[in-house]
Amino acid sequence: MSTISNLPHPRTGLTHLANGSTAGSAANAGTAPTAGPPTTPAPAPGLSDRVDHLDALIWAAARTTDDPQLAVGKAREFAEGIFVSLVVAAGSGSHRLNCSVPTATGPVTADEDLRFEIAADVPAVSLPASGAEREVCELFALAHVSGVEATAILRTRPLSGGDFGSTFGIGDGLGGEGYVVRGWRLADGRSAPIDAAGMFAFCCSEASSGEPLPLDPTTRYADARALVMTPRPG
Repeated sequence: MSTISNLPHPRTGLTHLANGSTAGSAANAGTAPTAGPPTTPAPAPGLSDRVDHLDALIWAAARTTDDPQLAVGKAREFAEGIFVSLVVAAGSGSHRLNCSVPTATGPVTADEDLRFEIAADVPAVSLPASGAEREVCELFALAHVSGVEATAILRTRPLSGGDFGSTFGIGDGLGGEGYVVRGWRLADGRSAPIDAAGMFAFCCSEASSGEPLPLDPTTRYADARALVMTPRPG
């Protein structure tokens, strides 16, 4: 399995920009504007607001189809299947999961990675219903209903006393603060694993300019494996 070192590229999250500034106006021509009282910046949107925003984007995309309700249902079924498959495939370690979905205004991701730990093989996974899991699943659903190619990003750090050498073949160079990064393309209702070179190219260049980002020797990029989609009950 091949690995490449570099720094994961933080992507733009679902942040609503609030206009917290006011411009003074002159009462008469030639009068300099005066500064108004200090303003308090609007608070960052909470999780429920971000999920609601994603829900609106999903329905907006679905309305371009013949049957919006069916399109949304299929998108969320796909999203839940991808989520379960990613958690099962993650393996032991401390994990961070996110998804980058291209849109007309730039890539959309969750504001914060979904963090979870696995200390052994996972025999079963509960489907997400609320919380941070829902935000990530809504990103998967948005990619499906929009018909775009999204990228799921999984960053993994060994648990205390863990050894990634046997799992990823990277030796002892990871360090206690480093991550192994894997990725999957999500498109046309399917997932495809991305190799180390592909994830390096995706995460380690500026999206707008293509310029490379600074290197970090404690981060590795590893080949992902194909996801096994778990059959839904019934």
